[in-house]
Amino acid sequence: MSASPNATLEKKGQNLKGKHTKYRSLAFTEQGVAMLSSVLKSETAIKVNIAIMRAFVQLRHLMMGNGGLVNRLSNVEAKDLEQDCRLTGHDEHLLDHDRKFDELFEAMDRGELKSKGLFYNNQEFDAYVFVCDLIRQAKKRIVLVDRYVTEKTLTMMLKREKGVSVTIYTYDKSKVLEMDLATYNEQYPDSPMQVLPSYGMHDRFLFIDDTAFHFGASLKDLGKNTFFFTQEDFTLQEVLKESQKIQAEKES
Repeated sequence: MSASPNATLEKKGQNLKGKHTKYRSLAFTEQGVAMLSSVLKSETAIKVNIAIMRAFVQLRHLMMGNGGLVNRLSNVEAKDLEQDCRLTGHDEHLLDHDRKFDELFEAMDRGELKSKGLFYNNQEFDAYVFVCDLIRQAKKRIVLVDRYVTEKTLTMMLKREKGVSVTIYTYDKSKVLEMDLATYNEQYPDSPMQVLPSYGMHDRFLFIDDTAFHFGASLKDLGKNTFFFTQEDFTLQEVLKESQKIQAEKES
Protein backbone atom coordinates (compact mmCIF):
# COMPACT_ATOMS: atom_id res chain seq x y z
CA MET A 1 0.00 0.00 0.00
CA SER A 2 1.25 3.48 -0.85
CA ALA A 3 2.62 5.59 1.97
CA SER A 4 0.68 8.57 0.66
CA PRO A 5 -1.91 9.95 3.13
CA ASN A 6 -4.54 9.29 0.48
CA ALA A 7 -4.92 5.71 -0.76
CA THR A 8 -6.55 5.23 -4.17
CA LEU A 9 -8.61 2.11 -4.78
CA GLU A 10 -10.37 1.13 -7.93
CA LYS A 11 -14.10 0.56 -7.57
CA LYS A 12 -15.46 -2.13 -9.81
CA GLY A 13 -19.09 -2.77 -10.57
CA GLN A 14 -20.29 0.54 -9.10
CA ASN A 15 -21.84 3.47 -10.94
CA LEU A 16 -19.47 6.27 -9.83
CA LYS A 17 -18.61 9.57 -11.52
CA GLY A 18 -14.93 8.70 -11.72
CA LYS A 19 -12.96 5.55 -12.18
CA HIS A 20 -11.22 5.92 -8.83
CA THR A 21 -12.22 7.25 -5.45
CA LYS A 22 -9.98 8.57 -2.69
CA TYR A 23 -10.32 8.35 1.04
CA ARG A 24 -8.06 9.01 4.02
CA SER A 25 -5.75 6.06 4.60
CA LEU A 26 -5.71 4.52 8.10
CA ALA A 27 -2.68 2.30 7.53
CA PHE A 28 -0.31 4.62 9.34
CA THR A 29 -2.62 5.76 12.12
CA GLU A 30 -3.51 4.43 15.55
CA GLN A 31 -6.75 3.01 14.14
CA GLY A 32 -4.88 1.26 11.33
CA VAL A 33 -2.58 -0.49 13.80
CA ALA A 34 -5.61 -1.59 15.82
CA MET A 35 -7.14 -3.08 12.67
CA LEU A 36 -3.90 -4.97 11.94
CA SER A 37 -3.95 -6.49 15.42
CA SER A 38 -7.22 -8.25 14.54
CA VAL A 39 -5.55 -9.91 11.55
CA LEU A 40 -2.07 -10.76 12.89
CA LYS A 41 -2.39 -13.47 15.54
CA SER A 42 1.21 -14.45 16.31
CA GLU A 43 2.68 -13.62 19.70
CA THR A 44 5.41 -11.42 18.16
CA ALA A 45 2.90 -9.48 16.07
CA ILE A 46 0.71 -8.87 19.11
CA LYS A 47 3.70 -7.55 21.13
CA VAL A 48 4.76 -5.28 18.30
CA ASN A 49 1.22 -3.95 17.88
CA ILE A 50 0.94 -3.24 21.60
CA ALA A 51 4.27 -1.37 21.54
CA ILE A 52 3.18 0.68 18.54
CA MET A 53 -0.17 1.49 20.16
CA ARG A 54 1.61 2.70 23.29
CA ALA A 55 3.90 4.85 21.15
CA PHE A 56 0.88 6.43 19.47
CA VAL A 57 -0.69 7.14 22.87
CA GLN A 58 2.50 8.73 24.20
CA LEU A 59 2.86 10.79 21.04
CA ARG A 60 -0.72 12.03 21.35
CA HIS A 61 -0.14 12.99 25.00
CA LEU A 62 3.08 14.78 24.04
CA MET A 63 1.34 16.76 21.31
CA MET A 64 -1.55 17.68 23.59
CA GLY A 65 0.72 18.73 26.45
CA ASN A 66 3.21 20.65 24.33
CA GLY A 67 1.11 21.92 21.47
CA GLY A 68 2.16 25.51 22.07
CA LEU A 69 5.84 24.58 22.04
CA VAL A 70 5.47 22.59 18.84
CA ASN A 71 3.72 25.51 17.17
CA ARG A 72 6.42 27.92 18.29
CA LEU A 73 9.14 25.62 16.97
CA SER A 74 7.32 25.40 13.65
CA ASN A 75 7.11 29.20 13.52
CA VAL A 76 10.81 29.54 14.32
CA GLU A 77 11.70 27.05 11.59
CA ALA A 78 9.54 28.92 9.09
CA LYS A 79 11.17 32.24 10.02
CA ASP A 80 14.64 30.68 9.71
CA LEU A 81 13.83 29.44 6.22
CA GLU A 82 12.52 32.88 5.27
CA GLN A 83 15.62 34.55 6.71
CA ASP A 84 17.92 32.12 4.88
CA CYS A 85 16.26 32.99 1.59
CA ARG A 86 16.48 36.69 2.37
CA LEU A 87 20.20 36.53 3.27
CA THR A 88 21.30 34.45 0.30
CA GLY A 89 22.08 37.48 -1.84
CA HIS A 90 23.71 39.31 1.09
CA ASP A 91 25.91 36.30 1.87
CA GLU A 92 27.08 36.14 -1.73
CA HIS A 93 27.97 39.84 -1.50
CA LEU A 94 30.03 39.22 1.66
CA LEU A 95 31.74 36.20 0.13
CA ASP A 96 32.76 38.33 -2.83
CA HIS A 97 34.36 40.85 -0.45
CA ASP A 98 36.10 38.02 1.43
CA ARG A 99 37.58 36.75 -1.82
CA LYS A 100 38.85 40.22 -2.67
CA PHE A 101 40.50 40.61 0.72
CA ASP A 102 42.04 37.15 0.44
CA GLU A 103 43.56 38.17 -2.88
CA LEU A 104 44.79 41.39 -1.30
CA PHE A 105 46.51 39.70 1.63
CA GLU A 106 47.95 36.95 -0.56
CA ALA A 107 49.53 39.65 -2.69
CA MET A 108 50.97 41.19 0.45
CA ASP A 109 52.43 37.83 1.47
CA ARG A 110 54.17 37.61 -1.89
CA GLY A 111 55.68 41.04 -1.35
CA GLU A 112 53.42 42.69 -3.90
CA LEU A 113 51.89 46.06 -3.00
CA LYS A 114 48.23 46.32 -3.95
CA SER A 115 47.60 49.44 -6.05
CA LYS A 116 44.06 50.16 -4.82
CA GLY A 117 41.26 48.78 -2.70
CA LEU A 118 38.07 49.44 -0.77
CA PHE A 119 37.25 48.72 2.86
CA TYR A 120 33.73 48.88 4.29
CA ASN A 121 32.07 49.92 7.54
CA ASN A 122 33.17 48.05 10.66
CA GLN A 123 36.21 46.46 9.03
CA GLU A 124 38.63 48.04 11.49
CA PHE A 125 40.64 44.88 12.10
CA ASP A 126 40.96 44.07 8.39
CA ALA A 127 42.13 47.62 7.69
CA TYR A 128 44.55 47.52 10.63
CA VAL A 129 46.09 44.26 9.41
CA PHE A 130 46.36 45.65 5.88
CA VAL A 131 48.24 48.80 6.98
CA CYS A 132 50.53 46.78 9.26
CA ASP A 133 51.37 44.53 6.31
CA LEU A 134 52.18 47.61 4.23
CA ILE A 135 54.46 48.87 6.98
CA ARG A 136 56.29 45.53 7.07
CA GLN A 137 57.12 45.94 3.37
CA ALA A 138 59.28 49.02 3.99
CA LYS A 139 63.03 48.51 3.57
CA LYS A 140 64.43 51.97 4.38
CA ARG A 141 61.86 54.52 5.44
CA ILE A 142 58.22 55.21 6.22
CA VAL A 143 56.69 58.67 5.94
CA LEU A 144 53.12 59.35 7.06
CA VAL A 145 51.19 62.54 6.31
CA ASP A 146 48.10 62.51 8.53
CA ARG A 147 46.26 65.36 10.25
CA TYR A 148 45.32 63.25 13.25
CA VAL A 149 47.75 60.89 14.94
CA THR A 150 47.27 58.93 18.17
CA GLU A 151 49.06 56.17 20.06
CA LYS A 152 47.29 53.69 17.76
CA THR A 153 49.21 55.17 14.83
CA LEU A 154 52.48 54.84 16.74
CA THR A 155 51.62 51.24 17.59
CA MET A 156 51.21 50.43 13.89
CA MET A 157 54.75 51.66 13.26
CA LEU A 158 56.08 49.01 15.63
CA LYS A 159 55.38 46.49 12.87
CA ARG A 160 58.22 47.85 10.71
CA GLU A 161 61.51 46.08 10.18
CA LYS A 162 64.51 47.01 12.29
CA GLY A 163 66.44 49.95 10.88
CA VAL A 164 63.48 51.47 8.99
CA SER A 165 63.08 55.16 9.83
CA VAL A 166 59.68 56.76 10.54
CA THR A 167 58.70 60.39 10.04
CA ILE A 168 55.16 61.60 10.67
CA TYR A 169 53.80 64.92 9.44
CA THR A 170 50.69 65.96 11.34
CA TYR A 171 48.62 69.07 11.95
CA ASP A 172 47.39 68.10 15.39
CA LYS A 173 50.63 67.80 17.36
CA SER A 174 49.05 67.90 20.79
CA LYS A 175 50.69 67.65 24.19
CA VAL A 176 49.31 64.14 24.51
CA LEU A 177 50.94 63.10 21.23
CA GLU A 178 54.25 64.65 22.29
CA MET A 179 54.07 62.68 25.53
CA ASP A 180 53.23 59.46 23.66
CA LEU A 181 56.11 60.06 21.26
CA ALA A 182 58.59 60.79 24.07
CA THR A 183 57.53 57.61 25.88
CA TYR A 184 57.84 55.62 22.66
CA ASN A 185 61.33 56.92 21.83
CA GLU A 186 62.48 56.33 25.38
CA GLN A 187 61.37 52.70 25.26
CA TYR A 188 62.63 52.10 21.72
CA PRO A 189 65.85 54.15 21.44
CA ASP A 190 67.16 51.99 18.57
CA SER A 191 64.18 52.83 16.34
CA PRO A 192 62.97 56.34 17.22
CA MET A 193 60.23 58.19 15.37
CA GLN A 194 60.09 61.82 14.37
CA VAL A 195 56.91 63.92 14.30
CA LEU A 196 56.91 67.18 12.33
CA PRO A 197 54.18 69.77 11.69
CA SER A 198 52.22 69.92 8.44
CA TYR A 199 50.03 72.74 7.16
CA GLY A 200 47.26 72.90 4.59
CA MET A 201 47.09 69.11 4.32
CA HIS A 202 43.71 67.40 4.32
CA ASP A 203 44.34 64.02 2.68
CA ARG A 204 46.44 61.24 4.15
CA PHE A 205 49.52 59.76 2.51
CA LEU A 206 51.64 56.82 3.54
CA PHE A 207 55.02 56.44 1.86
CA ILE A 208 56.54 52.97 1.93
CA ASP A 209 60.07 53.74 0.78
CA ASP A 210 59.33 55.59 -2.48
CA THR A 211 55.82 54.20 -3.04
CA ALA A 212 52.98 56.58 -2.12
CA PHE A 213 49.56 55.44 -0.92
CA HIS A 214 46.61 57.79 -0.60
CA PHE A 215 44.03 57.02 2.12
CA GLY A 216 40.50 58.35 2.48
CA ALA A 217 40.71 58.32 6.29
CA SER A 218 43.25 58.77 9.06
CA LEU A 219 45.14 55.62 9.93
CA LYS A 220 43.69 55.69 13.45
CA ASP A 221 40.14 55.55 12.03
CA LEU A 222 40.55 53.10 9.16
CA GLY A 223 37.63 50.68 8.89
CA LYS A 224 35.18 52.63 11.03
CA ASN A 225 33.58 53.87 7.82
CA THR A 226 33.93 52.93 4.18
CA PHE A 227 37.17 54.26 2.69
CA PHE A 228 39.24 53.86 -0.44
CA PHE A 229 43.00 53.64 -0.80
CA THR A 230 45.07 53.90 -3.95
CA GLN A 231 48.71 53.87 -4.96
CA GLU A 232 49.86 57.18 -6.44
CA ASP A 233 52.82 58.47 -8.45
CA PHE A 234 53.39 61.47 -6.19
CA THR A 235 56.77 62.03 -4.60
CA LEU A 236 57.13 63.11 -0.99
CA GLN A 237 58.49 66.47 -2.15
CA GLU A 238 55.36 67.07 -4.27
CA VAL A 239 53.06 66.22 -1.38
CA LEU A 240 54.90 68.42 1.14
CA LYS A 241 55.59 71.34 -1.21
CA GLU A 242 52.56 73.42 -0.22
CA SER A 243 52.90 72.53 3.45
CA GLN A 244 56.52 73.65 3.50
CA LYS A 245 55.56 76.90 1.75
CA ILE A 246 52.93 77.67 4.40
CA GLN A 247 55.37 76.77 7.16
CA ALA A 248 57.99 79.13 5.73
CA GLU A 249 55.44 81.96 5.64
CA LYS A 250 54.54 81.33 9.27
CA GLU A 251 58.17 81.39 10.36
CA SER A 252 59.07 84.51 8.38
